[in-house]
Amino acid sequence: MSEKTTDKAFFRPKIPIFTANDSPMIENLAISVPFSEVEEARVGNYFRLSDMPGEFLIVQKPDNTFYFLCAKDCDIVNICHSFDWYIVSKDAFNDRLTIGIGLADKESIEGELYRVPDEATLSLWRDILRFTFESDFVRRFFLYNTHFKGKLRIDGALCFYIHDYYPTRCKDMPVADRKTSNLVFRFKDGQQAALVAKIFSLCISRMPFFREKAANAVLIPIPAATRERHAARFARFCSLLARRLKIADGFRATWISEDREQMKGTHGQDKLSNLIFHPVYFKDRDVFLVDDIVSTGENFTQMKRELIRLGAKSVTGLFLGKTVKTENK
Repeated sequence: MSEKTTDKAFFRPKIPIFTANDSPMIENLAISVPFSEVEEARVGNYFRLSDMPGEFLIVQKPDNTFYFLCAKDCDIVNICHSFDWYIVSKDAFNDRLTIGIGLADKESIEGELYRVPDEATLSLWRDILRFTFESDFVRRFFLYNTHFKGKLRIDGALCFYIHDYYPTRCKDMPVADRKTSNLVFRFKDGQQAALVAKIFSLCISRMPFFREKAANAVLIPIPAATRERHAARFARFCSLLARRLKIADGFRATWISEDREQMKGTHGQDKLSNLIFHPVYFKDRDVFLVDDIVSTGENFTQMKRELIRLGAKSVTGLFLGKTVKTENK
């Protein structure tokens, strides 16, 4: 059933007591959803999770993260995959239990789902998840921000970025900014494509520009300096993100005819001279032009102008991070 307050709907279905091997278990499902998001919220996912065998505790936060502690016979990986929840990490907690963290849907759902032997176990498991993922002791290697932090215009085009990015030369960098750097470096090296695609999909899918342009959109990456780096960084990422957003994958819209030296931070040089464009992928389409970091915006500007010249209808910039100018050397 559901209850309404001024700004949230609460779902507290009555779940029957489960008995396994004559051992009584306690179980419950309680979630709250911002009233504005009720129609889009996929509350059925929680009922599917409640059908898992074994013992489990799943806690979802409004920032789209969810934590879990469950018996190893719980098929949480495949169930989450079936409705496109992304498990960021999963590790053995002990011989019997698995602990992990993931990213759910774009709706700001908060809730808890559990099946455990007794209240004492429930309290202990809550403390374990709270200590592991929410206390000052947390040692997450990455940040999992699922909203765009800021926007700007580059050469007249609207652009969005998820993180502030501080160059590695910066001293005394806060822990959160180091975690941003960790994610950027891994992504540049062709790692964490699935995680970054999930993060981008959550950020993009809740934005008004996406709802306006999705039906005609194509995702195109700003090419890296070499074919090898470009393929490693963007091929799988573009495929996964385009599939999640249900838009066209434009990874092949450009071809690197020859490798070149990196031109990071340079001005006034032609950064497209080694590229061949294939307008069939983007002519009369709304382009989502994506890259890891935006600094001066020159790469984006040159790409945007060429895409428009060759027939793109519009270009919107999407970046994992925006370089913060600093005086540190």
